[in-house]
Formats: sequence, C-alpha cells, structure tokens
Amino acid sequence: MAALWAVALGFGAWAAPGIAASGNPENVDPRDEAATDAIGAALRYLSNGSNEDPERANAALCEDASPEVTTSDLDDIRQTHADDLGGITRVDLDAGDAVPTTDGIGVGITVFYIYDGKQQFEDFVVTVQEDDGTFCVSDAVLAAVEEEPSSDDATGEAVDPQALATDFLRTIVVEREPATAADFQCGSYTGVTPQDLDTAITEWAVSNGETTAFLNGAEPAETSGTSITNIEVEVSLEGDLNNETFVFVVAVQGDCVASLAGGEGLI
Repeated sequence: MAALWAVALGFGAWAAPGIAASGNPENVDPRDEAATDAIGAALRYLSNGSNEDPERANAALCEDASPEVTTSDLDDIRQTHADDLGGITRVDLDAGDAVPTTDGIGVGITVFYIYDGKQQFEDFVVTVQEDDGTFCVSDAVLAAVEEEPSSDDATGEAVDPQALATDFLRTIVVEREPATAADFQCGSYTGVTPQDLDTAITEWAVSNGETTAFLNGAEPAETSGTSITNIEVEVSLEGDLNNETFVFVVAVQGDCVASLAGGEGLI
C-alpha cells in the first residue's frame, strides 16, 4: 500500500469540506455535511473516528453496517500511536482513488498520527456504498502488511520498483530511520545516502521550525538503462515558517536501490 495512496504522505492533507452554498453557515458544522462522493464518505469515517469523535464517524456508516474496524478500534489505534509518540497533536489523512469492487467502492486511505515533528501511520481500505447520489461506509479494514520473505522461503517474485522506491524514502523521510533504509541499498549504491538526507531534513527543521515530513507522490521517470527503473518521488516538508517540496529520483535495480539523486535546494 506504500505507493498507492496519498492526502499528507500522502500525497496532501485532508480538510473537512466547506459548507454547501445552500447550507446555513451559522447552524451547520462542515463535519456534519453529507458526503458527496465515496472518498468524502471514507474520509469522514476515518477522520472523525481517528480524532475522538465516534458520533460523527458512525454517522458516515450505512444502516446496519458492521465494519471490521469500528470507531472503538480507531480510538484504540490512535491511543497506541499516542503512547509510542508521546502524544498526538494532529491527524492527517491520505486518500487514493475510488475503485469499483465487487463489494462496492473501495478507497485506500493512510492515516498519519503526528506529534512533535514525529509521525506514525496506518493504512486502511474503506468500502463505500452509493445509492442515488448518497454515499455511506459499509466496511473498513486495516490493509494487510506484506511480510518480507526469509532467505529460506523466498519465492523469487518480481519486486515492484515504485513500491520499493517509496518504502526506501518513507523509511528515511517519514520514519527517520536512515540505518534501516540502508538495508534497501544495492552493494554498488551511489548518490545521496540515507544519512545525508536525514541530516538535511534535520538542518531544514532548524531553520523552519517544527517540521512534518511526508511523501507527496511517486511515479516512473525516464530510464536510460534496461536494468534500472527510475522512480520520481516528491518529498514535502511542512514547518512552522515554511513549506517546501523537493523532487528525488530513486534508481531501482532488481530488488534493491542502486542510487538516489535530486533534492535540489535541500541537499
């Protein structure tokens, strides 16, 4: 799911929709406006449920819906991340496209739990039903996390270059674990090192205040070699004093990262 979805990592932070022109701005809270599409319904459920507002989250559910991840579960997940981070000051959501499925309309969403410049995240898949322009949530599940095969049971399946590039940069930029990111590198790795990028983000934060870093999109880029796949990834930094986005190119070769380039203005 790492490369599929973005609204903070994203890719952009979700905000509650504005009051409809026909609404009463004095009496209608934007959070109570009916969803006008599948993504809006999915965001309404996860945003309210992740921000300790179960009543509004449940209002997004279809009648008789029994989601696998309930509002109580969302609150438990929030608390788990709050314990790990030391608290939560903001929750951002990152939504992918609405995709028709056999059960309704599927929407992949990443929820980011943020505190003091640090963040953790969970990936969800929300199923939405549509009836004559009305949208409601029928189910929500935590996205399955694929386990890395061990050396004993490796299947030899091809690695998705876009997913690998996203995981590599997410480990550095979002999780701030450059040593772990080094495990993604090929033996002949060249270019910007994970530690170089981590240091650059730290220095940027010193100049721009408390900073939240996230990925803002990933897509294939022009590739010259047949054994190399280049993936262009946007890295966004949001500080108290400034917001900037930097473009990196991750070169993937087989099942490892061969190089990292770009980041002009940051590196």
